[in-house]
Amino acid sequence: MSQEKRLVLDWTKVHDVFPIEKHLSQETNHLLAAKKALISGKGKSPEFTGWVDYVKEESPIQLNAIKQTVETICSHSDAVVVVGIGGSLLGTKAVYEALTHSYALINQETFHRRPVLFWAGHHIALDELAELLDALDSYTPSLIVVSKSGGTTEPALAFRVLKQYLDDRFGADEAAHRIFAITDPSDGTLLKIAKENNYPYFPIPKNVGGRYSIFTPVGLLPLAIAGINVTEFVTGAQQAFEDCTSDKNHSLETNPALCYAGIRNILYANKFKIESLCTWTPKARGIAEWWKQLFGESDGKENTGLFPTSANFTTDLHSLGQYFQDGERHIFATHIRIIDEYSLLKGSLKRKIKIPHSTLNDGFDFLTGHDLSYVQNEAQQGTFLAHSDGKVPTLIWEVPELNAWWLGYWMYVNMLACGIGGYARGINPFDQPGVEDYKNNMFALMGKPGYADKAAQIRGRLNTGNRLRSLGLTSK
Repeated sequence: MSQEKRLVLDWTKVHDVFPIEKHLSQETNHLLAAKKALISGKGKSPEFTGWVDYVKEESPIQLNAIKQTVETICSHSDAVVVVGIGGSLLGTKAVYEALTHSYALINQETFHRRPVLFWAGHHIALDELAELLDALDSYTPSLIVVSKSGGTTEPALAFRVLKQYLDDRFGADEAAHRIFAITDPSDGTLLKIAKENNYPYFPIPKNVGGRYSIFTPVGLLPLAIAGINVTEFVTGAQQAFEDCTSDKNHSLETNPALCYAGIRNILYANKFKIESLCTWTPKARGIAEWWKQLFGESDGKENTGLFPTSANFTTDLHSLGQYFQDGERHIFATHIRIIDEYSLLKGSLKRKIKIPHSTLNDGFDFLTGHDLSYVQNEAQQGTFLAHSDGKVPTLIWEVPELNAWWLGYWMYVNMLACGIGGYARGINPFDQPGVEDYKNNMFALMGKPGYADKAAQIRGRLNTGNRLRSLGLTSK
């Protein structure tokens, strides 16, 4: 890495709207205490903070452990379906979409040359799963099932359907050689299934929660199969660990994890209740989805917490841009700005696009000869200024390149900021008790054993709720 390249969190246009600097100096001691509690394992739910130093020692061990499985899958499969939901899938999907050719599925031989990844188990929608089965007929697929327990409805049902597909297509014996599990290393339904069927399996550590698991086999195995440079990905995270957890780096000016945690907490305390992560390429939409789960499940506790949402610019400037500019002032924006933008051609060459001379009388001759990245940069700068003028505090992550090293660095910094910010706010950023509420209701309504008593009560409440409705005039 060249010396001049570094991750930057620019909060100039936060300060232009709100006097953040004064508040940050007052918040520093809380942040440092939270950082110390997180690193020492003395905060809330320390049994789920194993991810903090996992990248330093354990990730390299797992990189070595998965090598043979990666080679095996690549030898007989040109597609892999990753079955999971939430943290079992979102990080992997984010990195894969950011770092592979956008149109790999159209011409795999030219644009990718590795097994492509598909996704399942992250919804219960019949149409999409049925169409995935159609698509798989054109490939020779394997499955990676990711679940700490094996008891989550969406991936469990998708696994059933996809296992039956493999059994029918290849026969039970060969199908068994195409199924791999990533799960709790000592107990749980999926571990039991893997052992009974001789599926190879890899560990999700007990002390690492799903949304913090991207640097475990959860992310490393499927990404390595897809040809992502997972060694660089882990190395970037390791460097972020060294930079941001060091007991010598307590300055907000050199520790972006501390700084980001502090700014988020201060803006939330001052009535900015919504944070929008704004990306500037469709390839980063998955990153925003990963980020939303990370902060949504971690922050939303005790009827408090920032609501994380996202926008993809410049596309959403033509839909949400009006709200950012003139809507209620309860929102702040955090942008991801890639400094050196380029396209991957055939997985190796950096490519730019210059705006050509044209005989079209479209009024854009003044841009002839410029790189498209020049237009992107000016659009970004104009947007940052307009939104801050509109009293939207605007944070800017400046990421040198969208590659495995810098993505690993940025994702780890955000994980650390999430933990520090939660502790500094006095909440537990590592549990998610609210997620269980819908599951319990759903299990009761579906007739799961042990939930019968609750089912009648829930159905009674639902029937009462159906009395207030508005019906369309026309029936067909």
